[in-house]
Amino acid sequence: MASEKTKKPSEMNPEDLPDVRAFQDEFTRGFLQSTEEIRPGYYPFLSGTGKYEMDFPEGGIISERAYARKEKVHEGYSVHILSDVVGGADTTIFYYSDDTTDELDMNLESFSSRIGKDINYKEIAGDGQSLYYGNFERNGFHTYAGYVQNEKADGALEIIYQIDCRQELKEKCNKNKTKNEKYVLDWLKTIRFIDENKEVNIS
Repeated sequence: MASEKTKKPSEMNPEDLPDVRAFQDEFTRGFLQSTEEIRPGYYPFLSGTGKYEMDFPEGGIISERAYARKEKVHEGYSVHILSDVVGGADTTIFYYSDDTTDELDMNLESFSSRIGKDINYKEIAGDGQSLYYGNFERNGFHTYAGYVQNEKADGALEIIYQIDCRQELKEKCNKNKTKNEKYVLDWLKTIRFIDENKEVNIS
């Protein structure tokens, strides 16, 4: 029998879990791999495809109704986040297993088209992957768009991160614009593709 320390959060008694939104939501904690913080305020997350991992915010909840996955081929979901830094935010994440580096320009153009905004992406190189990033303001939201391409194999992620800056929140957002952008970028940089040779157990 597994000890409490080796059990996954989804197998643990809810009373033994951290008292944060991510763990109190049954669907969300199914993706969380440990009750130990990977860095302050974040816990290790594993995609349902087993293809990538990232730091997941303690204030985040994945919408079960909006979640869709086709084996290891495609995954899409939304995350509603409450944070002391950015306040309220909504993130949509899509994984495509067949996106390749050869089709990068076309895929970035398609991503921009789906957002409805012509984005001038900045490239940020990582370890075995590249992040293409841009931001804009629309309808009272500060929106951050990230496209993460696997450089070692096929596969990419499209991420849209929207911070609510409407009405009385506008002044605070404008004041914290640089801090908020760093917060989102630091999180995007935690996304890591999983080596094809690494054994990963997914449900």
